[in-house]
Amino acid sequence: MTPAPRRPDPALLLILLLTGLLTACQFTAPPALPRVDLTTQNWFPPITRQQGNSCAQQAGLAYLLTAERNRQRRLSSWQPANRLSPYQTYAILADSLTSGTHVTDGWHLARETGVPRESDFPRASRGLMHGFDKYLRASRQRPASWQLLPLRTPADLMVIKNLLAAGHPLACDLQIRGSTFKKQPDRATLVTAWGRSGPGHTMIYAGYDNTIGHDFNQDGRLTNDLDITGDGRVTLADHELGALLVINPWGPGWGTRGRAWALPREHALSPWPRASYVAVVTSAPDSAPRLMLRLSIALTERRHLILTASDGTRQFQPLPFRSTPSAPVSSNPWETFGKLNRPGPPISAGPLSNPAGGPLEIGLALPTLSSRSSHYRLTLGTTGPPLRGTLHSAAFLELSPSGQILKETPLTGLPAVIPAQGLTWNN
Repeated sequence: MTPAPRRPDPALLLILLLTGLLTACQFTAPPALPRVDLTTQNWFPPITRQQGNSCAQQAGLAYLLTAERNRQRRLSSWQPANRLSPYQTYAILADSLTSGTHVTDGWHLARETGVPRESDFPRASRGLMHGFDKYLRASRQRPASWQLLPLRTPADLMVIKNLLAAGHPLACDLQIRGSTFKKQPDRATLVTAWGRSGPGHTMIYAGYDNTIGHDFNQDGRLTNDLDITGDGRVTLADHELGALLVINPWGPGWGTRGRAWALPREHALSPWPRASYVAVVTSAPDSAPRLMLRLSIALTERRHLILTASDGTRQFQPLPFRSTPSAPVSSNPWETFGKLNRPGPPISAGPLSNPAGGPLEIGLALPTLSSRSSHYRLTLGTTGPPLRGTLHSAAFLELSPSGQILKETPLTGLPAVIPAQGLTWNN
């Protein structure tokens, strides 16, 4: 059965309208600026090397969402306290430091749980973040929405360039094994072709230059209006002139200090399915949840845990301990194989414990439950394998809009060893 088409995202439609990109027919007007380089803005994050195979979360959170937030708030991304960390999301979604993840999975997770700042979670780890105060601070930083935009035609490219000119970096995903490079006279690096094998790699588009190109048919000219591929048509694949500025999360050792110019024709030539799209995200206003669950818990294996909270009339399973798929079904190649499309908790394998080996203190937002209930309930269940661990403490916290704790409702009967098949605790 073909999935129903996703409704256009209102926030992204607003961006497109404001930047003059959305019309009833194909938009073909050139961008207002001949060259854009967002890395010169202080709200664009510095180029750093990813840890593990975290490129998708690095691009989506540490680069795109950080840049969007700080551009709106006129903050510098060169201060660690203003940068968002990709590593809590990566630890939740990746089964090892060699595992890859998906950009949209990270945004789905971050929209519900928030994103910690780099000062609270600076490095990749197989453990999860420890400390309720860090989860509370993370809950304020979230993406509002995102959009996957096609990049297959010259008209698509105009949309992408206008977004960049308006200050919106984008994520791209391409195969890079076997890529070919050329040094420019100014010592900049030009990617003349991306790879055609191996896994995809998520990178960032942070600008463009309409004067950079490569003479593929060696006729002494840089053209975009000749059929150089010999297929009888003039398409994006025939573009020799114009390049996009790509930032690689591999860090300053790649390209020229971590950046290179890449020809957009590769999006029409690459066999990699994700090469047909790029992604853009918007930032939500800072706001704290009105109700959170604070847990101190130790488990030998976290991936079997299903957690259900109730206010007496409604119940809610917070990510990442949810038993049902958390992302809508999609046929887009960026989303088809995402973890959040599958049943069962999406969390990676590993224990629930703090760095010193004791219980882990976490905070989970409960957006659909009442913050004024007098009857809270917590159920710990399992996907099948027995649970082994201890619930040391649990409390429901009512919060003010600014994140101040107004009321704390602890659950009774704790600490307690968690029965193999789980149990329910009440206040």
